[in-house]
Amino acid sequence: MEKLLTIGFLFFLSVLTAQPAVEDFKQIFRLEISETDMPVVIDGVLDDAVWANANVGSDFWQKVPFFAEGAEPRTEVMLTFDEDNLYVAAKCYQKEDVIIQSLKRDEYWDSDGIAIVLDPLNSRTNGFLFGVTAAGQQWDALRSPEDINSDWSNKWYSEVHIEEEFWSMEMAIPFRILRFGKDGKEWGMNFVRNHINENEFHNWTAVPESFWPPDVAFAGALVFDKAPTPKKGNFNLIPFVTGSMNKLVGEPTEFDASTGLDARVSLSPTLNLDLTFNPDFSQIEVDELVTNLTRFNIFLPEKRTFFLENGDLFADYGYSAVRPFFSRRIGLDSERQAVPILYGARLTGNINKTMRLGVMNIHSLKSDFSFAQNNSALSLQKNFGRSYIRGLFLNRQAFDKAEAVDKDYGRNTSLGGAYISDNGKISSWASMHHSYKPEISGSNGFYTYGIEYRDPSWELLLASATVQENYFADMGFVQRLENYDAARDTIIRVGFNDNIARVGYRIRPKEGIVNRHEISLTSVYYTNTDWSFNELFSEFNYAIAFRNTSEFELEFTYNNIELLFPFSFVSGAEPLPAKRYKYNNVSASYSSDERKLVRFGLGGQTGGFYNGTLSRAELDVNFRIQPWGNLGFGYQWNNLDFPDPYGDEIITALLSKLEIGFSRNLLWTTLFQYVDQNEFMGINSRLQWRFSPMSDLYLVFVDNYDVFNGLGNGREIKTNNRALVLKVNYWY
Repeated sequence: MEKLLTIGFLFFLSVLTAQPAVEDFKQIFRLEISETDMPVVIDGVLDDAVWANANVGSDFWQKVPFFAEGAEPRTEVMLTFDEDNLYVAAKCYQKEDVIIQSLKRDEYWDSDGIAIVLDPLNSRTNGFLFGVTAAGQQWDALRSPEDINSDWSNKWYSEVHIEEEFWSMEMAIPFRILRFGKDGKEWGMNFVRNHINENEFHNWTAVPESFWPPDVAFAGALVFDKAPTPKKGNFNLIPFVTGSMNKLVGEPTEFDASTGLDARVSLSPTLNLDLTFNPDFSQIEVDELVTNLTRFNIFLPEKRTFFLENGDLFADYGYSAVRPFFSRRIGLDSERQAVPILYGARLTGNINKTMRLGVMNIHSLKSDFSFAQNNSALSLQKNFGRSYIRGLFLNRQAFDKAEAVDKDYGRNTSLGGAYISDNGKISSWASMHHSYKPEISGSNGFYTYGIEYRDPSWELLLASATVQENYFADMGFVQRLENYDAARDTIIRVGFNDNIARVGYRIRPKEGIVNRHEISLTSVYYTNTDWSFNELFSEFNYAIAFRNTSEFELEFTYNNIELLFPFSFVSGAEPLPAKRYKYNNVSASYSSDERKLVRFGLGGQTGGFYNGTLSRAELDVNFRIQPWGNLGFGYQWNNLDFPDPYGDEIITALLSKLEIGFSRNLLWTTLFQYVDQNEFMGINSRLQWRFSPMSDLYLVFVDNYDVFNGLGNGREIKTNNRALVLKVNYWY
């Protein structure tokens, strides 16, 4: 099997590298701009002399709710530049009141706003996004072939101004935060405008219906009268100080203070070095916990800034259920407890127009359960238009002080590629991955391959993955491979084949109250590595999206599971026996008009669950006081009912989030969570004052509790920890 996969993979690569280039949008959508020696005042008022003579980009295309030429209301964009900055101006005509969902940075898509998409290297795969809402709140993100990473942030400037019939925006983007070549007179560029009153999104270029507006593959051309000068040797220093009080149950209060430093150094116009020393992530937003009614672990996204820029160079290998590299594993010991990171270094960017490089080294300190760990990664990617070939090497090595611990390491290699047609309708991929650990040999591979077709109406997908039982990812995320045997209280590794087939059909009416109908049928078929049956999951889904932004969804599912080991979903009950289970269920959900000051969502499910039943109900309500306040409540109720002696249980979760924006630069967010499956109740309250661009003072209060079954049917609450943290960082 491995030989056949290797031969097929090499044939795939030969086809990939032979694909011809075709004409792209840059020949159709072009905007020429000139350098200016006049000052540009960033105040949102378009009265600077430079804008009177600038070329105007207009005639936007409607992208949502349906594809159409001549989007209304009108949008006008203008650009200029000087030695240090790219200046962008926009006039967005709009007679209705603007809709603003939040004053929080990076809360962009649900508010009226406009964003520029930049692809300085004309990669057609990766780019930068800078957006501003009509209330002036900034959003910046990185675009990769698989994702939009809104957790990335940088230092740039913008302001807005609102008139009776339009609102206008100005921004200054420093060239030093962008990556581009010395002869770059022509960049990829697009604009996305959110017109929320009419539930519409507009593009400057004619991005096809089946692609999300910021897709850089369909960018037009930003044409400079002379190439901007790349910035070499630029750097940012971000020192910080942190002070905290921590109180653990039964222990005295501890006081702590620390300092650290983050640095960003531009080694070349397209290569960036990120450094961190003694990092502290106390200001990062806490994860919102979820109820997990599967037999396997779940994936939570990375939020730590250090790991984000060009993060796709490391994180996009494999597929959603198996990732060789998952940065959240770094900084955790063998018991998944957080440990301090001593330092981190990342070199990422482009070696040339078509070759991308990522190098990383991070060293975390020892804990009561694990030695110190050194984690290294090397990634190379060669682009061929939208297609690519890439390779990854990972190494985790344990250290006892300065000595490497013999036979305590984990290494991984990955090689993969994808062909994506120029119009984006056809994509195919294949990859092979291997792990290397001491005294383990054979059955250590992981392979993927698949093909997908997408157009405005149809989506067709066939994909497969094989994960062998000895494939380890010490720096990654692997789902399904580890099976818990409740009878023996142990983990047993079982390899699997994951096969998926999906067909979807979409209808976009051009009149009436409906934006689109979507019908899909998806089947996921799991087998063991000897191709014996393991699990079949089939789902029929119908979704309807209305013009007023409300949505309704209905699902029917069929499950056929060969449970390999006894497993219990009810604490204290006898585990379900290992045997075949067949069951069906139906679920439905509705979300109301997102533009209203009060919006809500309802959901429910009923039907079988192994040899019992599962009923689920969900309610989410949000109250918005435009633009400064949001108060949200979420409640989930799950009723598991199995025949004796397998137990029954009601599992609930409650989440409440309060967000108050006193101004664009002063924000208070409080999150309350109660998740009885996790035996957790906690409050995380954070006050953030942005006293200078990208420079912040954080005051964070944390109050967490263990919640577990007490005597009888009651609950016993025990204080776990309480902390108050003050952190100040300054972006120099």
